[in-house]
Amino acid sequence: YSREQINKENASMGKAGREGETAPWGIVSIKAQDVDHELPMTPITAMRNALGKEHGGSGIAIDRDTYMEAYNYWKDHATVS
Repeated sequence: YSREQINKENASMGKAGREGETAPWGIVSIKAQDVDHELPMTPITAMRNALGKEHGGSGIAIDRDTYMEAYNYWKDHATVS
């Protein structure tokens, strides 16, 4: 995420930014994989992103075909946290 996006999301959730934070970006997730192409976004992430910015999402609508591609991939795979 860009610093600007992190600041916007923090503000929308009523959280103060970290004083003195100057990095131009931040890591929000590490998605390990063993293939040389990008894996589909997890369905729950797509749903959260579709929430309005006032709820911490990006406000980008869900594309049904992309969502179903993600669902069909992730129903047979697991994430390890």
